[in-house]
Amino acid sequence: MLGRRRSRRQSIIIYALIALYLLFVLTPIVWVIQGSFKTTSQALQLPPQLIFKPSFDAYRKVFLGGGLQKAFFNSALIATVNVALSLLLGVPAGYALARWRSNATEHIAFWILSIRMAPAFGIIVPMFILMRQARLLDSLVSVALVHLTINLPLAIWLLRSYFIELPEEVEESARLDGANLLQLLWSVVIPMSMPMLVAVSALVFMISWNEFLFAFVLTSSEAVTVPVLITAIAGTMRFDWPLMSALASLSLVPAFVLVAYIQRHIVRGLTMGAIR
Repeated sequence: MLGRRRSRRQSIIIYALIALYLLFVLTPIVWVIQGSFKTTSQALQLPPQLIFKPSFDAYRKVFLGGGLQKAFFNSALIATVNVALSLLLGVPAGYALARWRSNATEHIAFWILSIRMAPAFGIIVPMFILMRQARLLDSLVSVALVHLTINLPLAIWLLRSYFIELPEEVEESARLDGANLLQLLWSVVIPMSMPMLVAVSALVFMISWNEFLFAFVLTSSEAVTVPVLITAIAGTMRFDWPLMSALASLSLVPAFVLVAYIQRHIVRGLTMGAIR
């Protein structure tokens, strides 16, 4: 009886903590979403209105305003390119570091990870100077390349850790059947690593989609991304809270879609030795 009471109390405490955490996390999201359906006067009214007539003016501005649509296109294109390049470069690099293990490869792997751990403010100035010299400022190429410098080390490190856990006997069997290195990588390693590839793709996409500092410094008009656009609207003389809320709500859509459709692959990929 005492054991059952203790387990019930523990369960109640755990569920209460989970409920408090969900309340803490979901309240700002719900607040932003409902704010996107208000008018400017309703959004700035004190005390806040919880019951109001919804307005779609903010979403009309987003979908009918060419500059706002362009920001979403820029963010999606930069994030997609980063996913493609991170996998294209990260898979062979991670596999090489996983299979040819030595003191040198261990040092290289740690050096790659140290690049990812470097603070953004420590590399933004050299990146700005480099892109200015290359005449790539305010271009999608500059933002995509700089995002790749923070995404590629993460992809290599996660893929390397995953490849280490893969059974080498399967690869040896493929070699005995006459498969060369490229055939082995394409036909054996990549299919076996699909959960991790999906997880890395999702992480890289979301990091690039949400990144603000590099895009803010390197862009001004043509290559502006969604986070930079939201900040620009907040910095204007007229504080358009519904429009900011609509942009923020729409920017959450990729995250919800990724979590809803590939959450099993993400969990499987990140729990099979990728994070140890």
